[in-house]
Formats: sequence, C-alpha cells, structure tokens
Amino acid sequence: MSSVNSAWLVPPTVLVIGAFAAALIGRAITSALNDADAARRRFRKLEDGLIPLRVETRRVRGSVDRFESR
Repeated sequence: MSSVNSAWLVPPTVLVIGAFAAALIGRAITSALNDADAARRRFRKLEDGLIPLRVETRRVRGSVDRFESR
C-alpha cells in the first residue's frame, strides 16, 4: 500500500521541486543580465566622459609637434 502512495506522490513532488529550481535559476539569470546591463551603462558613461580628454590630448600633441625646438 505504501508503494502505491509513493508512486502517486513522488512525481508531483519532483515536478514542484523542479519548478522551484527553474524559478530560482530564472531569477538568477535575470539578476545577472540586469547587473551586466548596468555595468555596460556605467562603462559607456565613463568612456563618453573620457572623449574630451582624448580630443584635448590630440590637440596638445599636435601643437607640440609643430613647436620648433632650438
């Protein structure tokens, strides 16, 4: 009798545990994607902030190249 009960109870239990594990993995993937997107936005903001420095460095280098040394 107990083998019949376990035969009826085990498959739904396994499915519920599997669904719970899938939900946890899905939440972890979503969190990782959000973190990666935030890191990409921060990197892009930093990179955009450095563009004026690059332009200024080129200007200074150009003026130094034209500078006549004695």
